Amino acid sequence: MSDLEQRIRGFLRDELGVDEDVSADDSLITSGRVDSAGLVRLAALLERETGRIIPDRDLTPEHFDSIARIVAYVGARG
Repeated sequence: MSDLEQRIRGFLRDELGVDEDVSADDSLITSGRVDSAGLVRLAALLERETGRIIPDRDLTPEHFDSIARIVAYVGARG
C-alpha cells in the first residue's frame, strides 16, 4: 500500500467515518460513503499533501469513486 493510499484511508476513516475495511476498488461516491462535502474536503487534503491543484471539474466519480481511482488520478497529474 502506497503512502498516499494510507493517507487517504486515514482521512476517510478519521474525518469522514468511512469503514476501514473498504477495499481500494470499493465505491466511495456512488455508494454514498462520501458525500459532496466530504469529496471537497478530500480534494483539499490531496492538494495539501501533493502541492497540486485539483480543479472542481475533476471532482467526479470517474476520478474519485474509489481509493484506486484517486491514487491513479493523483499519479497521472504528477
